[in-house]
Amino acid sequence: MKHQRYDTNNDAQDIFNGYIINYNYNFALGGLDTVTVYCADQFYLLAQTFMDEFNVSEELSSARLTAVLDLPEVAFPAGQRTIATGTQTLGGAAAFTVPQGTNVAQYCADINQAEQGRLFMSREGDLVFQARLGSTLSAAVADFHDDGTNLPYNGLGISFEADQVTNRATVNIINGSPQTAENLASQATYFVQALSITNSLLHNDAAALTLAEYLLEPNPEARYTSVDTQFNMLTTPQKDALAVVEIGDTITIEKTFPSGAGTTELAQELAVEGIEHRLDFSIGHTISLFTSPTVIIYELILNDAVYGILDSDNVLG
Repeated sequence: MKHQRYDTNNDAQDIFNGYIINYNYNFALGGLDTVTVYCADQFYLLAQTFMDEFNVSEELSSARLTAVLDLPEVAFPAGQRTIATGTQTLGGAAAFTVPQGTNVAQYCADINQAEQGRLFMSREGDLVFQARLGSTLSAAVADFHDDGTNLPYNGLGISFEADQVTNRATVNIINGSPQTAENLASQATYFVQALSITNSLLHNDAAALTLAEYLLEPNPEARYTSVDTQFNMLTTPQKDALAVVEIGDTITIEKTFPSGAGTTELAQELAVEGIEHRLDFSIGHTISLFTSPTVIIYELILNDAVYGILDSDNVLG
């Protein structure tokens, strides 16, 4: 099934592609009966598929994912894949042989855990694999402001993320030794907050240590975690642009806060990690975007003690 909207040129914009997996029909005495339709994307199919024993070679994560999708028992359509070249090499010794009965969706998730990229189904129904995030800065596809300019919004989630600190990370590959990275200064301030990955598919201990260091997030940062916008607040071109925002895209969010006798603005550049569309008879179409920090996430704000410093973490917006 497809869920679509039509833009100003009467071209269809895909919102969701997937399958109907269940119906619930509810009888209402003295009222209208209702039907609830449950849908799932192509991960539902991968979660229902199990692999034969699979002897693997040492190869990049993207090559391993492609090999899994090509297996005859999986046979995921080649035309429905957008797979970027991975940055991480996965193990190929006998210890990494995939046992018969391994769930395909879970093994694909294990590949992505080693890569630390993104693995998702796009709104067109394609399986998308993105490599480990680096220090690149992409242009924002949508700018949300509360000052009457750009895209308006009517809901904003904010977190100070003290509970999201990771100051001790351990990664253990199959038949390897645990590799641990930690930030002692963060532990002294926020106590030990640990993350552990066991049986990683990475090919050696050095790669495991690099991943452990990559996973460290020693300091909390105030961050916009989500933004909600009702389509009835938008112009038609704004609706067309916002409807096609995809996971992995970059957005900016700006909010004005009271500050003494005046106001100050906090603007952040963020990556889209989740998208939710809601259609309601009373208010129409609403979209929620859920975010994560980009590697370079803050616009330069003059005279601000933190965001007014031009360094590796702050950039000109």
